[in-house]
Amino acid sequence: MFKSKNLLIIFLIILTFILFFPRKVTHAVVAGKYNQYTKVYINNKLHKVKLPKTFNMGTVLSYKYNFIGIFSLKEELPLKERVMKKNIDNYDLEKKGTMSLASKSQYYFYDGKILVPSDSQKILVGKNNLNMYLDNINKLKTFIITPEDYTNMRIAISTTGFSSIYHSTIEIECLSSALLYSLREDLNLYVSKNSKIIITSKTVLLNDKEIKFKERLYIKGENLKVNSIKRGSPDFIPSYSGILEITSEKNNNLLMINETSLEDYLIKVVPSEMPTTGGLESLKCQAIAARTYALSDMLQCRFAELGFYVDDSTQSQVYNNTLTNSIATEAVNLTKGIIMTHKDQPIDAKYYSTSPGLGTLYDDVWFKKYGTSESKNYYFTGYYINNINKLPVNEEEWLNFFKSSKYDAIDLESPYFRWNVEIKKTSLEKSLIKSLKYLFENRKDYVAIKPNNSSKDFPELKELKDIKVINRSKYGNIIEISFIFSNATVNVQNDYNIRSAIRLNKDYTGEIIPIIRHKGEPLVNNKFLPSSFFSIERVNDNFTIYGGGYGHGVGMSQYGAMALSRSGKDFKAILNTYYKNINLTKLY
Repeated sequence: MFKSKNLLIIFLIILTFILFFPRKVTHAVVAGKYNQYTKVYINNKLHKVKLPKTFNMGTVLSYKYNFIGIFSLKEELPLKERVMKKNIDNYDLEKKGTMSLASKSQYYFYDGKILVPSDSQKILVGKNNLNMYLDNINKLKTFIITPEDYTNMRIAISTTGFSSIYHSTIEIECLSSALLYSLREDLNLYVSKNSKIIITSKTVLLNDKEIKFKERLYIKGENLKVNSIKRGSPDFIPSYSGILEITSEKNNNLLMINETSLEDYLIKVVPSEMPTTGGLESLKCQAIAARTYALSDMLQCRFAELGFYVDDSTQSQVYNNTLTNSIATEAVNLTKGIIMTHKDQPIDAKYYSTSPGLGTLYDDVWFKKYGTSESKNYYFTGYYINNINKLPVNEEEWLNFFKSSKYDAIDLESPYFRWNVEIKKTSLEKSLIKSLKYLFENRKDYVAIKPNNSSKDFPELKELKDIKVINRSKYGNIIEISFIFSNATVNVQNDYNIRSAIRLNKDYTGEIIPIIRHKGEPLVNNKFLPSSFFSIERVNDNFTIYGGGYGHGVGMSQYGAMALSRSGKDFKAILNTYYKNINLTKLY
């Protein structure tokens, strides 16, 4: 009896504890009403709770609760700032600086009507569409993301020759009045017209006045001439509008980002990417493709850890390398806000200089280690040649295809439609020994050595015996190539790697080896082959490479677009030649 009484008391104590002991909820996010209940997300799971009053959707609440109900209810106040850099475990906020993420951060997207769980990919650097909430140890726990504003760009500005995004010194001449400021330091200066600013890793020299800085700097103006870099041929000193944002990075290097409107960005991209000789319709195509490409890179957060969307080189799109002109500006203005979409999403709008007469699959150009790829089925594949009725099916037929320029092809007027290179075995051997080692050290996933190399070091290659195509796509670009030496065979995959394996510049070959184009002057000292659309013919100790096109062969051929424009096609017809199942969507 005594024992039963004790068990009952213990049971009542436990029951009381369960019913009345307060439990804590941190950051419940209001997601709407359901009869007399409020729907809230707690750690991305939907719950129904009874709250004492109505709260707006997206409100973040913390509270305690037990059997009786909710108490100690607190509405959390948001932190409204731009995220300037994203890392795995921390974000760099514009004003507060680097802040750590909570171990279980939660992300929600609210479009003004519906609130749903999301992820960190939705957070774009440099945007004003975030409410952030801190937990009790000041870590970033909850993010409410609203629709993005796509109208501004963040572009990393490279040094002369696009050799690096990191600068040792930046010299700026303000051709109109400007503002120099920092949001983390006590710095807010009016800069008069024609003032000169010299920036090193810790110091700003403004008209001979020295200013120390540690945090992110901003220079806002409409005509900011960067005297420390040169662009174009013949060269010129580029100017930028909007904001030049400068941070001191590791090793005392400076990173410079131009924040400007998307349309102003395109006004300097379109002339840098396409000449005016094709006319207005081809430039409209370039504007739409470049706008779509920029937006796609922005949404992919490709450079989020560095704080920008694109750089100004061929790694993204070439920006401000050619002076602006009226017809390119008109093309941008006439297509303002228009992008290409597929299934309501911006496409990855690839484009390139010249087709060899064929367009190839995305999967056969961009793929991960040995074969895996992301399929993108909105690119046209097949012929851009009228007087041909079947694809080559073997290496002999491909060699004959690349040897001939007698085709009724859209790209025929491009100097790169056909090209060839003759190189002695000794020179090619010298080049390959150096370039293959570089690829092995930097792009190892795409390089295989046979017999298997048990050492981590690249073997000392000896005599070059032969080169064979191992795998070629249906549409002609090489997917895998084999370089056969007396002591090892090196197989290389991927468009970029194959083109950079055969380097023809003097530093690699020891001599000047020209690329003969079917029109125009030969190219000398080229770093890479123009494309991976080629075949190799060997006669004794000479190798001749016969190829076609310039670029990867996916999406829009720029020379082809210009030819179609001159033939009377409008921009819609031209874009539908190179992309399929797309819509032209006006964003703004």
